[in-house]
Amino acid sequence: MDYAVQAEIHRIITETLTELGIPNARFSIADTTILVQDGSYIGRSFVCGHVRVVMLAGGERIEFHDQCGGILRSICVPHARGLRGEAA
Repeated sequence: MDYAVQAEIHRIITETLTELGIPNARFSIADTTILVQDGSYIGRSFVCGHVRVVMLAGGERIEFHDQCGGILRSICVPHARGLRGEAA
């Protein structure tokens, strides 16, 4: 993931966490848990306050879950693939 994509994803997560009641959220995309399903990488996640943030592989979708696992919000980041392609 190049710097432009990482910065955009960080901005989206910060704004969404603020909307979900977590002001001044501090996190690092690099400091996350790797998610693996059936031996394949599917994304990364971290917990901030009462919200679990899940960034699915490719950075094209970010999900925000409550403490019980219910989805609070799901955001598509359609330009993430295009930004990644420009850096290649």
